[in-house]
Amino acid sequence: MRDDDPEPTLTRLVPRQFVLLLLAPLLAWPAMVNGSAFFFDDTAAYIRGVDALAVRTLGRSSDWTIERTLKVAQRTPQTARAKQTIVAPTVRAEPGSTNKPILTGRSPFYGALAYLGVLFGTFWIVVAVQTLAATAALIGVVRHAVDPARERAFMTTAVAVIAIALLTPLPYFACMLMPDIFAGLAILAAAVLLSGWRRETPAGRVGWVALAGYGALTHSATTLILLAIAGSAGLLLLVRRRIGLHPRAIALVAAAGLLGLVGDTSFGIAIERATGAPPIRPPFLTARLTADGVGTDYARAHCATEHWVICRHLDQLPLHSDSFLWSGDPATGVFTAASPAEARALSDEQMRFVFAVLRDRPVATLGASLNAMGEQFTQVGLPEFRYASAEFQNFERKIPSSVVAQLRTTAAFRGTMPIDLIGALTWPLLLASVMVIGWAARRADLREQALLGAWTLLGWIANVAICGALSTPHERYNMRVIWLLPIAASVIVARAVIIQRRAPIARNLAIGS
Repeated sequence: MRDDDPEPTLTRLVPRQFVLLLLAPLLAWPAMVNGSAFFFDDTAAYIRGVDALAVRTLGRSSDWTIERTLKVAQRTPQTARAKQTIVAPTVRAEPGSTNKPILTGRSPFYGALAYLGVLFGTFWIVVAVQTLAATAALIGVVRHAVDPARERAFMTTAVAVIAIALLTPLPYFACMLMPDIFAGLAILAAAVLLSGWRRETPAGRVGWVALAGYGALTHSATTLILLAIAGSAGLLLLVRRRIGLHPRAIALVAAAGLLGLVGDTSFGIAIERATGAPPIRPPFLTARLTADGVGTDYARAHCATEHWVICRHLDQLPLHSDSFLWSGDPATGVFTAASPAEARALSDEQMRFVFAVLRDRPVATLGASLNAMGEQFTQVGLPEFRYASAEFQNFERKIPSSVVAQLRTTAAFRGTMPIDLIGALTWPLLLASVMVIGWAARRADLREQALLGAWTLLGWIANVAICGALSTPHERYNMRVIWLLPIAASVIVARAVIIQRRAPIARNLAIGS
């Protein structure tokens, strides 16, 4: 079949097939075992951003804003005094500099979803939405392997794929109050659009684009991943025009990624209009370069002649990038421990500092980035689902006491969540999935499913590379999308089984004719 030949459109689901959505609670099994949705250190920031807006504009009363404000007020005097000696005269104070600055990177678009837990008085509503979105996406992928018109085969395959998903990290991230789940779903949506655009229905295309676009809105890393996938697809189309890619699919994946940039820019403009100052972007790259040593070496060699704000912290460097960014202790942290004026100055100089280091030490900078990427590839595990004592102390500072009391009753707090089996299965499932995708790539009758697997594989690689290069390698960054590969492999196997069963029938018909 030529690439420009029309292909049969996928059959629409009939109403009774939507009963498969009732399997969504199966993906909520970690939250059921835990007794609650899972919180992370950043969860409170997502919720408080939207909650503070609701308190300010709607006059709502909320412990998320009021209790947090009281806690910060008790600590502000010493922190402010401690940091006043650090800010040099060249760092000018800004209006409202006694207040904690608003940061980019905590998407209000995901915050609005997490805020449903505050509005409804239970975070189970967020778990329900996320597991339902994941279930719908899995069912949508199965449509590209098994025709829904073959009802029994379709329903059986959908149940089997969801069962396989239970053995991956997907259910854990679907139960976590973080946008990580939407990184994987956005990659899956992009893979379906690129591999099955010609067969997908108009409504299906809209749904996949919407899922990818929302994923980009929830986190800037997802934006970069989608743009990397779209860019790779565009280059591949230029090199091999008969590869089966549709330009419209590539354009919409790119548009979904760009939507994340539009959302981030709009958020910055809204904050600046509301507060008189734009939000501050944390200096992730400065933290990464100094932690790797190459940025620290550059600063030590040039601080005598160049006036970088980071030079004021030279005696502390190198610091672990997480400590550099998030520690509020002036002895162990830089960005969070700084005054608002200095924090903004560190953010403003970030790209100039990065390019200066890159020009001066290109080989060392590239080597450090590759090492970080390699380390990120090896990171597997789910430690975030057993709350460490330091992590829980952060919860106590950021989360209302009533919610903290409830979290003390969870399996994650007790350290009894069953995370070891999922961690142990990760590498075997990953290797088996890559083998299945490679096998399918050599079969013409599995072309669409092989492409689906290839694009999910590329999305996983892009996620790991981007997170490794721009942030500190963590298991969470890898595990939040690694579940894509077993899902893609299971879809390939399902399609292969269908083809194998149809082969004898086709031979009999040929003999009979």
